[in-house]
Amino acid sequence: LEARLLDLHARHGRKVVLIGWSLGGLYARELAKRQPHAVAKVITMGSPFSGSPRANNVWRAYQFITGHSVDAPPIEADLAAKPPVETVALWSANDGAIAPRCAAGRPGERDRAIAVRCTHMGFTYDPQVILTVLSELEITR
Repeated sequence: LEARLLDLHARHGRKVVLIGWSLGGLYARELAKRQPHAVAKVITMGSPFSGSPRANNVWRAYQFITGHSVDAPPIEADLAAKPPVETVALWSANDGAIAPRCAAGRPGERDRAIAVRCTHMGFTYDPQVILTVLSELEITR
């Protein structure tokens, strides 16, 4: 992912907006911490970057799938630490998988938190979410 980010940045000569859903949002935040010169903004959608990972409904499934404890990920990362770029967190009270407070984050962990009305899967297709992401992309132009 990091090589792809750097390639896009070099090829297009401009910073990239990283958009990540669920675990993908954690990857986006960590990439932005490692390569802030290549990132314009991070938009997370239902991503559990704040609070206890055990506050989420999918932590047991995560452990089963990955084979490691949710408390001991295979890489060192401070998930709550805000990347040094603009960071927007989309969250939903109706998520069902990720606790709203974990996806919204606290002040200092993100620049803005935007509430949307969708399920966790809905982040990928809900019209309100799509319009919100498009609006964020337009602001970044």
